[in-house]
Amino acid sequence: MSEKNWLITGIEGFVGSHFFPALQKRGYSVFGTTWKKELADHKTIFYLDLSDPQQIEAMVQKIRPRYLALIAGFSSMRDSFQKPEECLKINYESTQHFLKAIRKNKLKTKVLIISSAMMYCPSDEILTEASAICNSSPYAESKIKQEELIKEFPEIEIVASRSFNHTGPGQLDSFIVPKLAKGFAETKENNITFELGDIDSERDFLDVRDVCDAYRILLEEPTDHNIYNVCRSQCFSVRQIINILEKKTGKKAKIIINPEVVNRNERKIILGDNRRILNNTSWRPVISFEQTVYDTYLYWQERKNEGKWSTY
Repeated sequence: MSEKNWLITGIEGFVGSHFFPALQKRGYSVFGTTWKKELADHKTIFYLDLSDPQQIEAMVQKIRPRYLALIAGFSSMRDSFQKPEECLKINYESTQHFLKAIRKNKLKTKVLIISSAMMYCPSDEILTEASAICNSSPYAESKIKQEELIKEFPEIEIVASRSFNHTGPGQLDSFIVPKLAKGFAETKENNITFELGDIDSERDFLDVRDVCDAYRILLEEPTDHNIYNVCRSQCFSVRQIINILEKKTGKKAKIIINPEVVNRNERKIILGDNRRILNNTSWRPVISFEQTVYDTYLYWQERKNEGKWSTY
């Protein structure tokens, strides 16, 4: 095994499906794990049950990673209310198992934990790494406990990405950008109707490919801090997403506001401050949001032409 092996968990997921091949293209010695047994080739991709500490330790012993990116996780805040124990097990306990295995085997592994902006308390102000955090959901709780592991394992170099909204080609159409992009791609008419909730709430969106670059750089480069916001520091609304798609496709959208779809607890704005990662590393977001939206549209158009509407 190489002295600089990379191990990426969750290579079948949205971010993992971009990150894993991006590292391979750079010529790195990279290995991945997946919960889908049919994807495992037992050479560079291995099946891994994140709830099994023995499997995790065996994987760490086998790969002996120099860099470990814990991309796999329970990612739905909404679903976490129905499955709090599963959320905690996948996000927190599996991370703890990896760190215990690294400690036991005395490895010099730098570990990237994927945290979340959803741990911040609701605020109309720009969110810095020092902003107040709130245990507002089982998902947020799992991320807070994940970050607490940094202090529990001081001998291991750990960096956490508080990731804000990220999107792009390959994301499930249950998320807003691919949902709208798919709608524009699948219609043969010049007019399309969407039934939506609040279209003026704003989110800090980042392209998934820029996110992958941030994750790589946070692992490769020296980091003076343990926690970094990964975001664009610029917000966009659903209305703006629709305007981009109209401009790019020449189609027009009719919006029907359904009060039943409106989430009364929806935050009006989630905006991150990315100055720490900009000042501390070489990372810079390079893909414009307009390009991200259009690339997502092209992805769904290609899937339509191939007769394939499913994705990761």
